Amino acid sequence: MATIRLLEKYMADRRRVLLDDGREGEIVRIDTRYPDADTTVSVWTGVRTGVAKVRAEAIVGPAAESA
Repeated sequence: MATIRLLEKYMADRRRVLLDDGREGEIVRIDTRYPDADTTVSVWTGVRTGVAKVRAEAIVGPAAESA
């Protein structure tokens, strides 16, 4: 799991991330509810509706760079 600060960096750099189910996408929004610290991340995957809303724990890390 990535920290919120790292997720914000990925979003600012427009870096693709890898989800735990194998999908890849770009982070477009990060929502955190306080005091629970429950974080929901909106990821543009381009599949079906395009945006997947996942918990922060579902983001494994940056996606592999394609050649």
